[in-house]
Amino acid sequence: MRYGRHRRLSLTLMTFNATPMVDVFFLLTIFFMLVTRFSSAEQVPMELPKPADSRAGVVRMPERVVINCRLADVDDPGGRTVLYSIGPNPPRPLAVIAEQLAGLKRESPGLKVVLRADKRLPYEDVRAVMRVIADNRIEVLNVVAHVAEEL
Repeated sequence: MRYGRHRRLSLTLMTFNATPMVDVFFLLTIFFMLVTRFSSAEQVPMELPKPADSRAGVVRMPERVVINCRLADVDDPGGRTVLYSIGPNPPRPLAVIAEQLAGLKRESPGLKVVLRADKRLPYEDVRAVMRVIADNRIEVLNVVAHVAEEL
């Protein structure tokens, strides 16, 4: 006596339907082609008027400046050359940084400075930058430091 039927197990083949992916690809291609065309149409070279009595606003200077202080040669721990830069700009002498800060302070009276310094720098090198910031009468100075997480 048979208690169950013998069934043949049919193997269903799973296939990947690429049609939706191709549709999305073509839609994205068309989108980027149109955006490229519109953006290039906006940048047609032309001579713009310069009115004498313009009411256009002056472009505001940034309210925050980041000053980076680091060693010139990271591999040489005995090296004493310190590089100072404003943001991602190339390194400049501290006197040039002072002039740039003075110009930024004139353009933006509420200027704030964020000071980032390599931990291997002696405090006297960081203090020199702080003195330049204070000499330019910049009242808000934030010093970046890494805080260890508590376990």
